[in-house]
Amino acid sequence: MLTSALNANLSTALSDAQTKERQKVEVLGYIGHDLRAPLATIKGYSELLLADAPPKQQGLVKTIQRSVKYQLDLIDELLEYAKSELQPLAVRPAPIDLQALLDDISDYAVSLCAQQNNHFHCHVSGALPRRIAMDGKRLQQVLLNLVSNAAKFTRDGVVTLTVNARQEGEFCVLHISVSDTGIGIDLAQKPDIFDAFQQIQAEGGSTGLGLFISQRILMAMGGSLEVSSTAGQGTTFSFELDVPVIDGSGAAPASGPPAAGGWPGQPARPAVATVAAVAPPGDAALDELAELALHGRLTDIEGWINHHANGTAHAAFTAALLDRLEQFDFAGIRSLALHSKGSGSAGTAPQSAP
Repeated sequence: MLTSALNANLSTALSDAQTKERQKVEVLGYIGHDLRAPLATIKGYSELLLADAPPKQQGLVKTIQRSVKYQLDLIDELLEYAKSELQPLAVRPAPIDLQALLDDISDYAVSLCAQQNNHFHCHVSGALPRRIAMDGKRLQQVLLNLVSNAAKFTRDGVVTLTVNARQEGEFCVLHISVSDTGIGIDLAQKPDIFDAFQQIQAEGGSTGLGLFISQRILMAMGGSLEVSSTAGQGTTFSFELDVPVIDGSGAAPASGPPAAGGWPGQPARPAVATVAAVAPPGDAALDELAELALHGRLTDIEGWINHHANGTAHAAFTAALLDRLEQFDFAGIRSLALHSKGSGSAGTAPQSAP
């Protein structure tokens, strides 16, 4: 009873310590934001002053800019630490070439599988869009984790990456699976499947965190990792993601070595209508965004995104904007807004014919 009580007290104390530590990190993030916003405003106005300043005053303005940059660099380090502690698996959607991403993953996979004399195959079916809006780095992280696991627990066998794409309006539904012919596991004996695979990974000499990390990433993307396995017959991990389509054109890959323009040995897919996801909002809205960025008004910019760029019609622009906003790069936001003028529309951008 005494041991149980001590364990309970220790658990409570540990939980309190973790809560307080998180609160400290959150405070650092808030302070960093509050410091960066006015400095970004000073930086913006100093750039305007420098453009019209006479030669004698340019040196003074540049001194201000150097001081501001020094302070911003220090604050960026603080914010990077806070973000890494609070959101170690943050997802940042951006336009990516899906075919090129699969080619890169296949190159890695062939090398991983060769270590234990395994063959790697990649099968793609459906209308795979050329460009989509998602975090390609995180998707690659998930797939390489899964392929690495499959190759590790398979010998003289086959590892297969299967991608099925299904067009649904402005979105593409991607069903992705990684299967192997390896040792498998009896899931009937292990109710917590990820804990079961973690134990197998740990016994194999790894940390056993790959599946946990992959699940966290997929949940942040709106998906979930599922598994089917039979002892001695192999394992399949799969997940499904809905992603905005930017460019629906592209040729159909097939299993085999990647080649320019697609994968050989399989007929090309039918073209898919391009969704106009690259166009920014209209010029009036962009002028408003530039003004908000000039003054470092973070909260107002977030409200601007919800009002003007929260749909799939502006997915690529919004992804670029959010990437800068996460870095508190107000000068970059202002530049993005001003350089995007003339290419957007007041409503939705036109779509190409199927």
